[in-house]
Amino acid sequence: MSVIENLIRIGMVSSVDVKKHTVRVVFEDKDNLVSGDLPVIVPYSTKAKAYRLPEVSESALCVFLGNGIQNGFCLGSYYTDEDVPPVSNKDQVGTWFEDGSYVFYDQASGSLHVKAAGNVRIEGDLTVTGSITSESLKTKSIATDSITRAGEAL
Repeated sequence: MSVIENLIRIGMVSSVDVKKHTVRVVFEDKDNLVSGDLPVIVPYSTKAKAYRLPEVSESALCVFLGNGIQNGFCLGSYYTDEDVPPVSNKDQVGTWFEDGSYVFYDQASGSLHVKAAGNVRIEGDLTVTGSITSESLKTKSIATDSITRAGEAL
């Protein structure tokens, strides 16, 4: 039974390796035993790539290969009574950050919401189809080489 009990474990992230995309996890119920470097599971990692690591002191759910806590994976984190979800709306899918920034899609309204605590940087061409509404435009002029409307240069 002890082998099965140790295959899936809950612990606390104790260190993060940003280059290897791994974490070490401490298991308080096992006398603060610390895992080896555990790769953090991502949704994709070949051509398209995802990058997000749990933070130190974040709860972690881990799975091990059956030969100790040195070989396994960190499946990710989960919400607790202290660390609650940022929203309680099943239609909103996104990422919310500690500084108040967020990017989320509201499936019910079909709206993409972006808020940045700092600047927003877009690299590449920008095409807007539809209206642009500004609630507080601070820039009085915009410098550009060309402006087109409905595909026609102005």
